[in-house]
Amino acid sequence: MLHKIKTKYQEHRLKRARQLEQIRNTPSAYDEAHISWIAYEAVYHQRGTIWKVVMGIVILLAIVGGIYYDAWTFSLAVAALAVTYSLVHLEHPRAVEIKISDIGIRVGYRKYSYSQIRAFWILYDPPYVQTMNIRVNGKVIDDITIQLGNQSPAEVRDFLMTKIPELEGQTEKLSDILLKLFKI
Repeated sequence: MLHKIKTKYQEHRLKRARQLEQIRNTPSAYDEAHISWIAYEAVYHQRGTIWKVVMGIVILLAIVGGIYYDAWTFSLAVAALAVTYSLVHLEHPRAVEIKISDIGIRVGYRKYSYSQIRAFWILYDPPYVQTMNIRVNGKVIDDITIQLGNQSPAEVRDFLMTKIPELEGQTEKLSDILLKLFKI
């Protein structure tokens, strides 16, 4: 019985994967790019043994402190967060293709039409920050960071200014600075 369920589940996953691949490979107007480049999804931080030991001690102290102060739910949350973080960061960020076309921006398989994008801004301070950021409507996460890689920020800015408004004077968020500082 379990074997039959497992087989059906695997068949369903294969069928769904084929459908998604067919959808992803279907050409669209997003593929007719004016500007395109390949960059990583996020910046990868090299974490050495010292970083791992220090973070392990911090997590252990937080868990023990939660137990000591009779806040076992806090300890449980810290442990769950640590496990989730380590599982998510087992893989390196993938290289994705970014395409800017007449109808929108395509990042990997995700597509953002200009009607969804409220504004954009570029943060460029090599080698630390090289990002294009877009603010989209109706999403849980409304600010999306796209790595520029080796792409010219002036070329991207000049083209996007004809399509969507630019937010001037934006700086890197404090949370992003802290995440980068602690290599999280």
